[in-house]
Amino acid sequence: MLTNVTAPPINVTAPPINVTAPFINALNIQLIEAKVTTNNGRDLATLVKIYIEESKYSGEDNNFNRKLIIFNNLNNRVNIPQEAKIKGFPIMLYSITLNFYYENKATYTTFNSICNVIRNHFKGPEYKRGVLTKWNAITLKTVIIKSKGKSIEDCL
Repeated sequence: MLTNVTAPPINVTAPPINVTAPFINALNIQLIEAKVTTNNGRDLATLVKIYIEESKYSGEDNNFNRKLIIFNNLNNRVNIPQEAKIKGFPIMLYSITLNFYYENKATYTTFNSICNVIRNHFKGPEYKRGVLTKWNAITLKTVIIKSKGKSIEDCL
């Protein structure tokens, strides 16, 4: 014997919820802009490791523009962004140029300003005047003194 059993209908309703959003006064909102900075320390450390002394600029008988091309090439290999190159610039310097850089570091504001100051100091008018002064100070007598044991013909 089959019997049909049906349950009585149940009316279930959730109680009303009163949710109100807090009032936001547009004048009191302060937008905080989060500046995303990337740490290029690892990339700069890699740059130091791959830089060889022969590629560095010493200011003595070097071509600054050629050394700058090497620097830019190595920066691109390591994926150092343009804005971080200013931090890596001392890596390309050697000897008196590195000393000059740190003695005048406070005056640098951009990568181009650093390059111009270094280029002008070591290859600009001041440098050329210094070389000319040294050249003008050379006499046969000073060459003979520095070249002991050599004949006058060899000193000429």
